[in-house]
Amino acid sequence: MNIDYLYYFMDVAKTKSITRAAKLNFISPQGMSRAMNELEKELGCQLLVRFSNKLELSEAGEKIEPYISRTIESYSRLLDFATSESHLEQNESRSIMLECQNVAMLAFLTREAKDYVIASDAIHFRECQNMQIRYDLLMGAEASDPTPTIGLVCFFRQNHGSSLDGINDLEKAGFQYRPFLRSYDKVLVNVKCDVAKKEKLTDADIVEKRIACTNTELSTLLANRFGRDAIVLSSADWSLRRRMVESDSAVTFLPAIATLTMEESEDFALRDMDSPYGMEIGFVGAESSLEDDAFKTLMDILRRFYLKHENTGLFTLCD
Repeated sequence: MNIDYLYYFMDVAKTKSITRAAKLNFISPQGMSRAMNELEKELGCQLLVRFSNKLELSEAGEKIEPYISRTIESYSRLLDFATSESHLEQNESRSIMLECQNVAMLAFLTREAKDYVIASDAIHFRECQNMQIRYDLLMGAEASDPTPTIGLVCFFRQNHGSSLDGINDLEKAGFQYRPFLRSYDKVLVNVKCDVAKKEKLTDADIVEKRIACTNTELSTLLANRFGRDAIVLSSADWSLRRRMVESDSAVTFLPAIATLTMEESEDFALRDMDSPYGMEIGFVGAESSLEDDAFKTLMDILRRFYLKHENTGLFTLCD
């Protein structure tokens, strides 16, 4: 079972709206509807009753809701326990947990930044999705002794429009969102394939090669644009997506800033695309966490790097 669907269900139950729940989790309403349909199939019962102008939980949905809530809480505690146990030998007390959306962790964090976190006793990171970050922050706000948590989030924007309802929701709960930079997506292709000869790829070029993408809201944007059949893989596993491009079985997408932060390979080429997807990367957390000395050191490392490359045209720093 996809744990994400349980988070989605709780937001649908709370808001009584597919559209509102989708915005909170940074996916499309169509993606949210598909997730709820899949969850109903897996559980073998109808969870939602859909009317023309409203949505309600079914009788089964009402009964299942508290079980799903407890499952999510247990899963979150499991992650926290695993994290605390992994650092117990180092006698760490109140280190900050930096929860990183997988695209941001892959392409935004520089080698120096990662080395700093790895060597630090005061800050650690783990990979997750935007919706997990949002949930952990909100749950932590209700805990009596929460682990200081900062989210490194990445929002994809088609036509440079963006819905940040999930962030607005966090800001209402007292958290701060600090955008860092805006960039755009490029297409990673096998250097030996025909489309690698082009500087800019059309939609037809991309569909011809098929798509391997992350299991983020980008997957929904790509499905809406190219069709679901064009996507042969949706996974957070970068090594798997990389192997598919290496075998010329698909193309994948990376932020333009990846040319600055990731090691070059003679086997791959990054190409522009018609109407690229924009993205915004930033940090969200409590003010006390964002002003922590260890986190401020990490920010200094990142700022120095990106200021050095500010004239590349690959990104724009936020104020």
